[in-house]
Amino acid sequence: MIPLERQRQILEVLQGQGTATIAELCDLLGVSHMTVRRDINALEGLGRVASVSGGVSLPARLVLDQSHAVKEGMCLAEKAAIARRAAAMVGSGDLVLLDAGTTTLAIARELADRSDLAFVTNDLAIATFLSESAICGDLYLASGRVDRANLSTEGDHVASFIADFNVNIAFLSTSSFDLRGPSVPTEAKKVVKRAIVESSQRTVLVTDSTKYGRVAALRAARLAEFDAVITDTGLSESAREGIADADIPLVLADAS
Repeated sequence: MIPLERQRQILEVLQGQGTATIAELCDLLGVSHMTVRRDINALEGLGRVASVSGGVSLPARLVLDQSHAVKEGMCLAEKAAIARRAAAMVGSGDLVLLDAGTTTLAIARELADRSDLAFVTNDLAIATFLSESAICGDLYLASGRVDRANLSTEGDHVASFIADFNVNIAFLSTSSFDLRGPSVPTEAKKVVKRAIVESSQRTVLVTDSTKYGRVAALRAARLAEFDAVITDTGLSESAREGIADADIPLVLADAS
């Protein structure tokens, strides 16, 4: 059986039951574990499937972002570990851009005692925290339409504001990503992500591993556009291999 036929059968199984183990697929197709894994890797690179522990599933579709209040209580240890590794990448005197998100809020907390830094953000919670608690230099809040549920700003005005800066390092967050890159549910969020990537000397994707395998309507950036990916050790082995194959530095933060 040729690879395309095997991959078609894998997709049919997943469309019928949602997930499948590697052992199930080996039995169905009559091939080795390594062959099934190669087929899964090929489909994963196309965004057709997502690896899970011990098997594979269809990508989860993200229609709307969860609210800031909900996200703030999720994966706290992982976000703190990611933030520590991210903060270590920030150089003396850097202009740092923090994308909207609770992982980037954790990074802000790690950098609050750095008086040599300046910040740009489109996150209202980050701007409030830094203005009240940090000893940083200049602090810029990108103005535009307010997404009240996410405590952030979005849209063309925000993107234009960000495009005026020469950012040393940007930390871009996401609620969904795969081997093609992060995705977003709306055009208003996409234009901001694009402005961040295009205005920064270095752009780092920061996200906990639970976001892997989710797909939203619009592709925000290609994975190859990032200078590094920081996530936690829960990321699947297949995803780790895919990021390594793309020659992108991967940092796995240990939440323990």
